[in-house]
Amino acid sequence: MQAPQKPGVHSWRLLITPPMSAADNMCLDQVLVDLKGVGATPNTIRFLQFLPRCVLVGYHQSVQEEIRLDYCYSNGLDVNRRITGGGAILFDENQLGWEVICDKSFFNLTIPNNRLFKTLCEPVGTALGYLGIPGATFRPRNDIEIDGRKISGTGGTESGDAFLFQGTMLVDFDVDTMLRALRIPVEKLKAKEIDSVKERVTCLSRELGYTPDVKSIQAAIQKSFETHLNIELVPGGLTCEEQALFEKRREYYRSEQWIDRVKPTYRKREAVWSSYKADAGMVRFTLVCDLAARRLRDIYITGDFLSFPNRALYDMESGLRGVRLDQGEILTLIEAFFKKGKIVIPGMTFSDFVKPLEQALNKIAISREFGLPLEHSNRISTVNGGFGEILAKDPKVLLLPYCAKDTQCDLRYKKGCRMCEEISCTIGPAWGMGRAHHLRVRTVVSFEDLWAEIVHMKENGVSAYIGCCCQPFFAKHVDDFHRSGLPGILLDIDSTTCYDLDQAREAYAGSFESQTRIDLELLDSLLSLAAPAEGQKAN
Repeated sequence: MQAPQKPGVHSWRLLITPPMSAADNMCLDQVLVDLKGVGATPNTIRFLQFLPRCVLVGYHQSVQEEIRLDYCYSNGLDVNRRITGGGAILFDENQLGWEVICDKSFFNLTIPNNRLFKTLCEPVGTALGYLGIPGATFRPRNDIEIDGRKISGTGGTESGDAFLFQGTMLVDFDVDTMLRALRIPVEKLKAKEIDSVKERVTCLSRELGYTPDVKSIQAAIQKSFETHLNIELVPGGLTCEEQALFEKRREYYRSEQWIDRVKPTYRKREAVWSSYKADAGMVRFTLVCDLAARRLRDIYITGDFLSFPNRALYDMESGLRGVRLDQGEILTLIEAFFKKGKIVIPGMTFSDFVKPLEQALNKIAISREFGLPLEHSNRISTVNGGFGEILAKDPKVLLLPYCAKDTQCDLRYKKGCRMCEEISCTIGPAWGMGRAHHLRVRTVVSFEDLWAEIVHMKENGVSAYIGCCCQPFFAKHVDDFHRSGLPGILLDIDSTTCYDLDQAREAYAGSFESQTRIDLELLDSLLSLAAPAEGQKAN
């Protein structure tokens, strides 16, 4: 006989499901939140595991952009899509998932927000204390960390009057497989670079010195949720309605229609894209356009942010397909989604959301107005002015990144260049191009050096500049570039970047060891527009 419920304590179901495939787990997630959303099932805490191991992309991510499919298939890794937002993750047999599926009214809200995420992460932090790991804290947007290292990532979604919030507990994590399964260029990683990536995450076995059994972990999390939420968890199984709907839907979550539902096909057509790294996540716009008709043929909005409701982005994309390539019209249509509450992205405003879209539209305008191939204009970004406006200011400085120098060059981490004929290095030819076009050329050797150069240019009356940097760096620091107030044209660099290798800190400090390449053809095209050469080098 079940013990009587304590006064003031809410009774919830504790659902512990056996290890299941990625498709079945995703299907059951959707079934649970959908039925809870119409009041057909109880509030629930669920524990889940995966078998076989799998790689899961976030709801708004593209499998092709995030996953190494050949590696996954040849190494027995399932590939699937979560019903929640966030980034791509590896979920192996040594991880434990936990979920909260409940009425929105239990927390007196209608749309999940950052306050709710913190509220639901705190019990897991307490549970880690029960297990012997004190000091776990919530890290916005939605991680739980120990001494700066991630031990649990979370995400959420909603359906009707309910929401689902889920997280992973890293019990014993295989970082090497993660690096090879996700689109990180591991072939260019050195041993110490892999070690650096490993320092970003931790797991129970590392923190405790042993691997606790799953039941102990579940018990700690159960106790903590009961205490924090003032609930009593009563073990139970699936209801007949849940089981029936699960059986009906499960085939869909194994299908290409579900797994590849975000599948940009822009590689076959003219397209531009741009990204912006906001505090709430990365947003990427890909625009497929018909330049002759001046129409937006297709649009893909992807990233690792959380948005509610899930279908909002697809409704937005549908409403934008076929519209005129007019920035004002497109921004007005998107703004209406935010103003009318058709989409909510916790921690992200409308202006943050459309920053990469504005950059992408600017790239289209550059191609149309200056006759550059779209392939070239797609690798151009501007700050503090339009492309033509900045060209008219007659840029006088060319900034080049030290990471494009040969790794063995004795000037690799210094500002100068001998303009030698080392074929593996693009800095020398780029330096020569800049001088031939009468630009003052400088190598940027660290993040702080970049801003020192910008300050120096402003103090000396430089009206505009040209620079080269990787897209991930620009996406993360575009606001800093704008705050500098100095107009600039920035060209994307080729090859592996510090951000691909998760070494932004090393690049910031000027100690990144891998080599990138400057797109010399693009630089030559731009310099010809900015300042035609006179066949002689500047002094």
